[in-house]
Amino acid sequence: MKDKIVVKVSDVKKYFPLDGVTVKALKSCNLNIAQGEMVSIMGPSGSGKSTLMNLIGCLDKPTEGKISINKRGTENLEADDLAQIRNEEIGFVFQNFNLLPRMTALDNVELPLIYAGIKRNRRRKIAQEKLEAVGLANRLHHYPNQLSGGQQQRVAIARALVNNPKIIIADEPTGNLDTKAGMEIMKILKNLHRQGNTIIIVTHDLYIAKKSQRIIKLKDGVIDNGI
Repeated sequence: MKDKIVVKVSDVKKYFPLDGVTVKALKSCNLNIAQGEMVSIMGPSGSGKSTLMNLIGCLDKPTEGKISINKRGTENLEADDLAQIRNEEIGFVFQNFNLLPRMTALDNVELPLIYAGIKRNRRRKIAQEKLEAVGLANRLHHYPNQLSGGQQQRVAIARALVNNPKIIIADEPTGNLDTKAGMEIMKILKNLHRQGNTIIIVTHDLYIAKKSQRIIKLKDGVIDNGI
């Protein structure tokens, strides 16, 4: 049976105006990512990888071309509809963790469930389960400044998982971590992949990228098929 395509990028271009000049961040990209696949998008600064991530993650819309997430086109959707897809289909993990400093690990992980309208007792239970799944059962009530960088990234992963997204996008997930903590985060992502999640890692680190099944290399706004 042919693999189900969960991300389809077709002839996508993205242009930005900058100081009276049009910057062509992406120049006609085509890409398919199958359900359950683990891929890395890599390239140097300015290659377009962050722009592509933002388009796949429904944080932005293309200038031209089409993007579909689970067969739903996103390029013409309004902001509320894009937000709905982000909340239901995609979990984000960021380099800087993006945790709220005055909230505990449990409270941070609960946030997406509050937005989803889940009742308090249920969301507390789900958040606790996700934190336990990433090895933080004994850190539920710690604040971010009481956690190591690796532990903060585990909290971020748990938060990304609470809505059971079909796609996890990890933007430089090991970029602010030492080697040991980075490898622990990659083990968690690999385990999530084995459980059937689609994982998209954005990285400049070839060592990290090689942990994926496939590397998508961007150069000057186009996908380099020479690797």
